[in-house]
Amino acid sequence: MHSTRPPRHPATLRSRLRGPCLTLTALATLAAAALFAGAPAGAAIGSGTLYVTNGDSNDISLFRLDSTGRPALEPPLIPTGQQPRQLHLSTDGRTAYVATALDDSVHQYRVGDDGRLTVLAPPVRTGDSPFGSLRAPSGRTFYTANTADGTVSVFSIGFDGQLYELGRPVPTGENSPRGLAMTPDGRYLYVSHGRPAITPEDTEPPGLVVVFEVGPEGKLSKAGKPVPVERGALGMSVTPDGRHLYVACEALTSVSKRQLFGFAIGAGGSLTPVPGSPYTAPDVPISTAVTADGEHLYVTSGGLNVNPDLATKVWGFAIAADGSLKPVPNAPFEAGRGPVGIALGPDGRRAYVSTLRSELLTFAVEPDGDLALLHGPIKTGGSRPLFQSVAVGGIGPR
Repeated sequence: MHSTRPPRHPATLRSRLRGPCLTLTALATLAAAALFAGAPAGAAIGSGTLYVTNGDSNDISLFRLDSTGRPALEPPLIPTGQQPRQLHLSTDGRTAYVATALDDSVHQYRVGDDGRLTVLAPPVRTGDSPFGSLRAPSGRTFYTANTADGTVSVFSIGFDGQLYELGRPVPTGENSPRGLAMTPDGRYLYVSHGRPAITPEDTEPPGLVVVFEVGPEGKLSKAGKPVPVERGALGMSVTPDGRHLYVACEALTSVSKRQLFGFAIGAGGSLTPVPGSPYTAPDVPISTAVTADGEHLYVTSGGLNVNPDLATKVWGFAIAADGSLKPVPNAPFEAGRGPVGIALGPDGRRAYVSTLRSELLTFAVEPDGDLALLHGPIKTGGSRPLFQSVAVGGIGPR
């Protein structure tokens, strides 16, 4: 059922500068990255929690992280809706949201001091088959990309942590919206579109990125024309300074060499290809992540359903000042069978990767961008994590 609208939030001071800019949010992120930049790869990083959503068993795994970032599964698994993909934590870490594709819902949880999840409120309805989801940097709105009806659902996050629908889902005008990304200042939302390209005979429509301007209370209005990419556009990341967007496309190398696109973000949220784009990242790229200092991009290549046992890589790239990409020294990196989800720790020194074979791996992020395996693979306890199925929780006691 649809929820009623919450009271308006009080006015806050926000930058309304036009065009890409280094926002307060981005500055805070960069400051955190600088604080830890000198830490050696094996240094203690503080304890915390980590969550993995299991798409086939319809549950969530809770892991404890020790001082080295080593995860330990803490049963029991937490039940959720049908086919969960991503878990998002609120700004204060007290609530969590999980979009579930087969019951067209977002499930809402209260996060205890021990990191365990309990139901906060009944699920809220989305459009048809939510795939990607996103919490705005402001912490005040939440979005889902709904593949089956071509819409984006928009929710306000109330003072109580609950989600409240802001009108009907917004049509994107294109087929199969899948991934979501937003500039750090919350001004522009990007929606990737298209079905995977996994055989040479695949005739699916081309991939696209649709740009929305974000207005008051998170409402969306289209900005410019859709930007073409390869078929199967999915995982996207914006750099912390808001200047560049990267899009992974689910295409086998035998079908296309154009799997990873980089764009400079211009005035009005416009997208211009960076030098050298598009790039090749084989084995069907799925999820992306950018380090807090904006210097490195990681892409999981999970192989989709082709054969996860043959798709075993995470690709790493150095990001130049102009947004162009160059593989880090020893990329790609072995990461289990069918690496699909990836999340970076708050300090940027750890990367956590989930796989289609229900594994979790922990890597140290080296200063040159290389990944060094620290722990795992270990089993999640559930079945088949999916797109962007890893989320890192709080660090230390709250």
